[in-house]
Amino acid sequence: MLRRISPCHVQLGMYVHALEGRWADQPHWPRERLLDDEGEVEQLRRSVLTSIVIDTDKGRSIPFATRRTPAPAGGTVAGLRVGKASADPTMKGLLQTVGRSRREVMRVVEDVRLGRPISVARLGPVLTDLSEQVERNAAAFLGILRLKARDEYTYLHSVAVSALMMNLARTLDRPAEEVSALGMAGLLHDVGKIAMPPDILNKPGRLTEEEFAVMRRHAEDGARILKAGQGVPDAAFDVCLHHHERMDGKGYPFGLTGDRLSLAARMGAICDVYDALTSHRAYKDAWSPQKALAEMQSWAGHFDPALLKAFLRSLGIFPRGTLVRLRDSLLGVVIADNEEQPTRPTVRCFHSIPMDAPIAPEDVRLAHDNVLTLEDPADWRIANWPAVRARLLGEAA
Repeated sequence: MLRRISPCHVQLGMYVHALEGRWADQPHWPRERLLDDEGEVEQLRRSVLTSIVIDTDKGRSIPFATRRTPAPAGGTVAGLRVGKASADPTMKGLLQTVGRSRREVMRVVEDVRLGRPISVARLGPVLTDLSEQVERNAAAFLGILRLKARDEYTYLHSVAVSALMMNLARTLDRPAEEVSALGMAGLLHDVGKIAMPPDILNKPGRLTEEEFAVMRRHAEDGARILKAGQGVPDAAFDVCLHHHERMDGKGYPFGLTGDRLSLAARMGAICDVYDALTSHRAYKDAWSPQKALAEMQSWAGHFDPALLKAFLRSLGIFPRGTLVRLRDSLLGVVIADNEEQPTRPTVRCFHSIPMDAPIAPEDVRLAHDNVLTLEDPADWRIANWPAVRARLLGEAA
């Protein structure tokens, strides 16, 4: 819901939809954004703006006593409801980490534009902060990063891919130094887009063949920028150059097949596409995590299947039709998404693990004490899983 409030009531964790007042009184500001920095909150509080419109579906609301007349109705996109949670220290820490990371990525971009080499040492503290937040509460942190507005995509996409890479690396039990290198790779994977013409990079419609040919150069441009940098890990160079390659060899810039792609490059391809699909872009609205993952699973030849399965485990988000296990007692198929809590879908249970026998189908809306894990039908000797799944979903086989 959109609400109009006085500037004096602005708080950390709110999502700014619009600023109202004379143009000259408005600070230099992206069109929409999540407030993740105390300095920016204070700037708005001191401003002489008439009012500020916030979106309570995308960020923190306000105490009832301070509410004013609701703003005119407008479209909203479902995302993480920060709500009252943004007042607690944990959520505040997550928001501030997002803000610091965004500002540091912006500084790196500006350095490159000015012809300065990238200094990985400058990104070290940001990466440490990101790593700690992902380790403490990956679901909440990745949820906040989904709130980025179209104007923030360029900077926060790199932060999100970094967090996703580290989260996946930990799921794969990679060594700590490799987790760190992969996180740095995420921060730097799209640095080549700095060299792209803005009218192509931000085009709201489909790119022409000529425009797409220009856009495809960003991987090699980025690799050249990183090569001139200081202390850039090999994984970062590799991911920057190869994150648009595909397992079937139909990617770019070199058309390499999966057997010639490193683990880091294959991870980067998954994390980059997932964040792009679940983000608001100049030319499209965000998909839900479930829709994005379901589509990615359907793209034969695009991703490493085993890594994609590990990525689903790392997020704890399973699309409709996925076989899952509830604790150690039941097998079920996901039948309905939960937009507000993607890790808590509705599951149709059909098999008892202790009895090793079918049961009458029962629908369960997962609670916080349930443990959900992704399962392979072959491990449970389920014959003709596509037909079984279709029957449970009420679809034609």
